[in-house]
Amino acid sequence: MATGRKERTFTHEDRQRFRRAVELYLEECYRQKKAARGQDFAARLGLTAPYASWLATQLLGSPLVDWMRRKQVEYAATLLRRTPHSVEEIAALAAFGTRSTFQRVFMRVKKMTPFAYREQKK
Repeated sequence: MATGRKERTFTHEDRQRFRRAVELYLEECYRQKKAARGQDFAARLGLTAPYASWLATQLLGSPLVDWMRRKQVEYAATLLRRTPHSVEEIAALAAFGTRSTFQRVFMRVKKMTPFAYREQKK
């Protein structure tokens, strides 16, 4: 059943621009030690949260919050390897908001706790 709408085709440039916008948002959250939220990012672009998540899925291959969380875990993993900061400090520095959120998300992505990850990478 045709809806009369033309299917949107995204370019490599579209993907790069969106990825960079998310990365800049996360960098700002890291600097401010402010929890990164998909709805805040969407509002910054003048989009609804569901539309921003749909766009992320189209452009980045996964929902916005999932993609942001993976980037945050990558950043936190770097901090765990390279700094002596505590898990609480890294949770704030990586824009997770709380230690429990950080630990839950880190465990989901890395399949181990932040402490175990740090010990393994020594």
